Amino acid sequence: MNIQNIEAFCRLAEVEHYGKVADELGIAQPSLSRMIRRIEDEVGVNLFKPSGRNIKLTKMGRLYYQKVRKGLDEIQSGADTIKNIVDPYFGSIDLGFIFTLGPEIIPQLLKQFRSDPERSNYKFKFWQGNTPRLLEHVKHETCDYSICSYLNNEPEIEFTHLMDQPLVAIVAKSHPYAKKEQVSLADLSKIPMILCQDKTYFIENLFKKADLPLNIACRVEEDQALAGLVSIDFGGAILPYNNLMSFHDIAVLTFKEPLYRPVYLAKRKDAQLPPGAQVFENFLKEKDFTLTI
Repeated sequence: MNIQNIEAFCRLAEVEHYGKVADELGIAQPSLSRMIRRIEDEVGVNLFKPSGRNIKLTKMGRLYYQKVRKGLDEIQSGADTIKNIVDPYFGSIDLGFIFTLGPEIIPQLLKQFRSDPERSNYKFKFWQGNTPRLLEHVKHETCDYSICSYLNNEPEIEFTHLMDQPLVAIVAKSHPYAKKEQVSLADLSKIPMILCQDKTYFIENLFKKADLPLNIACRVEEDQALAGLVSIDFGGAILPYNNLMSFHDIAVLTFKEPLYRPVYLAKRKDAQLPPGAQVFENFLKEKDFTLTI
């Protein structure tokens, strides 16, 4: 069935005048009549009936109009959605990020990105999670990108280093270490530690490389829960620094030898991303990420 014929039918159903609709569409009235006749031949009923000098929809015509009008609206909505995605000035970006970036870094990034008037109309959808989960979102194209840690043996994923997050140790204010200003991994190897459920095993590997034991008290899903458990002296923890730590009853300690956690931009190697997403990627790659405590 021809979409142009359907569009002409809907307009005629709304105006109920052949001459006006033909002028509006820029076609001859006989051409419009043939378009409507083709539809009537396909459905097997008359859709219009004479009404003086004008026309009106038949009962079948009204039923047909209700259905095809909805269909045309859906087609237009689909076209508009694609246009918005591929428009570099009104694009939509699906972005995943690890929990540690949520409190400060992601809001700051978006503020800077949207401060350019040409990018102020971009829309974002967000996903949070650990690195393995976010990479699955990238593989299944739920996310255009994920900002996360690096994982080995991911042949489908292209990783680009973005930043290094400074790491700090946190303990309860009642803990003996709270009196220290700085600690070492050796100090932390002597107390129970709370870890995030992170299959990159980044914290574990810090202790392993230093040939130090690691006493794991428990694992949690995200950092705010981790800080809450630390505040009741359930154990110590290592995590990237953020200003929200001041809202917890914890002591924040720097390391005698500074430690950092690298963060990467991950995308599918074969991804065919819309222009808006590519603009955001270029923004991230050109940005100078210098994070301090």
